[in-house]
Amino acid sequence: MSTLTKILIVLLALFSLFLCGTVVTYIGTAKNYKEAYEKSQKDVASLRQTSTSYKEQLEEKNRQMQALTDKLDAEVASLKAEKTKTEQALKDAERNKAALDEKVQTLTAAALKFEGTVGSMQESLTNTREELDKARAESIKLSKNLNEVTASLEEKMAQLESLNTEKKRLLEEKAGIESKISGRTGTYEPITTVPDSATEAIGAYGSSPLQGKLTAVEGSLATLSIGTADGVEKGMIFHITRNDAFICDIKITEVDSEVSAGTLQLVQQQPQAGDIASTTW
Repeated sequence: MSTLTKILIVLLALFSLFLCGTVVTYIGTAKNYKEAYEKSQKDVASLRQTSTSYKEQLEEKNRQMQALTDKLDAEVASLKAEKTKTEQALKDAERNKAALDEKVQTLTAAALKFEGTVGSMQESLTNTREELDKARAESIKLSKNLNEVTASLEEKMAQLESLNTEKKRLLEEKAGIESKISGRTGTYEPITTVPDSATEAIGAYGSSPLQGKLTAVEGSLATLSIGTADGVEKGMIFHITRNDAFICDIKITEVDSEVSAGTLQLVQQQPQAGDIASTTW
């Protein structure tokens, strides 16, 4: 056998070995590629399933988000409506506050005016007390005549009590009694005389009589429960009675809107708070 033939045999053997190795390698590699491909297909399918699940979850989240958005929009609209209502209530409260402030200012002004009226009445009371002091001084001078007129006054009081049932004729009877008393005492002139204003008051107020109550008595000054709002004017004469018995007269000297005050005249008994005051009998 020649050398060339040996070389060819060796080369053929090597080539065969190489070819066998290549076939084996190819077969082994082809199997791995198929498994990898199948695995890749499975992974793709799994990923598609996962993607579908994620899409469904995303759609569910979107639906929840939309529902939450709608709910929040409704709450925002409700809050806006409540805010508008609250703002309106605040405006109403501010208007009420302004009205109350104005009312407080009005009441304050009225209170100040009332204080001024009270001060005027106190000044009038002071003047009345001064007049009372002067009258007391004058009464000392007239004390000599007191014993002479006591009997006549007692007789006059008895006659007045008997005339309580004849209310409308009381003043006329008083004038007659005074005339009768004057006739019995000769030159005696009584200390207490019927003011001309009493007769005038009968004619002036007879058509629309006024009536109130005595609220306070201090010395010769008395206060009534009615004032200019009821038609009371300065100079009016009110007759004070208690259980249909004549007590005294009051001549009005000071008048306010709700109260009035005056001096006592023709005192038969001590007047008290609660006695009836009227311009007529």
